[in-house]
Amino acid sequence: LSLLTNRRFVFNFTLNPQPILYMQSKNNNIYAKKIIMACKAGGPDPTSNRALASTIAEAKAANVPNDVIKRNLDKASAADTADYKDATFEYYGHGGVGLVINVVTDNGNRATNDVNLVAKKKELKGASGGSVTFNFDKKARIDVKGKVLDEDDLLEMCMDAGVDDYALHTECDGLQTSPREEGDTTIFVEMAEMASLRDALLASGSELTTSLQFVPKDGFLTVNDEDFELNMEAVDAFEALDDVDSVHHNLDTNTSE
Repeated sequence: LSLLTNRRFVFNFTLNPQPILYMQSKNNNIYAKKIIMACKAGGPDPTSNRALASTIAEAKAANVPNDVIKRNLDKASAADTADYKDATFEYYGHGGVGLVINVVTDNGNRATNDVNLVAKKKELKGASGGSVTFNFDKKARIDVKGKVLDEDDLLEMCMDAGVDDYALHTECDGLQTSPREEGDTTIFVEMAEMASLRDALLASGSELTTSLQFVPKDGFLTVNDEDFELNMEAVDAFEALDDVDSVHHNLDTNTSE
């Protein structure tokens, strides 16, 4: 089983599956909250509730099982189901790194206090709303297992699938946007075009997984070793919070100065 453990190097080893199951469980739980939140705001019909349709599309891109999606669509109409809200926190980390923390919670005060406490302990600087997120593009990520796709073949497939824009990565160089293993391919597309390209790749016999990722517009930032460790400690602390949906940053996790 291959995991990015050190965030700079990829190691292959066998381990207990519980950490992976925990991450998938937390992922499913976050999207359950998002689906309930969207349903309560605009109704349970995705054809008339565009926010819900977008949330369901994101959930599928993040590999949330269909039964989890359906169960929470039904749950949203129950009177005793909690109300959820989302919020985004933005910080500047050590060495000028930008961090975006997304939360989905039924207790805004708790989530705010928890996130701000981590930021204070890790000595991060608060940023005005939009100043950090402006530097990222939200993309759907498709990882093709055991196959290095040819640029011309992918271009033809995208044209047939109606995909106007994509980014192809085949070099396993340790960056967050690169394949996680040698011999794989990573493709980034717009959220709205993920499903059509995914279906085309599946029809061609490819084995793949999908996820969401914030991609820095100006590339990743390299910092010194001390700042690197401080930033990664902050990321780990944010990700450990129950209300945190995702943590995004523009730190180069492969190299340091």
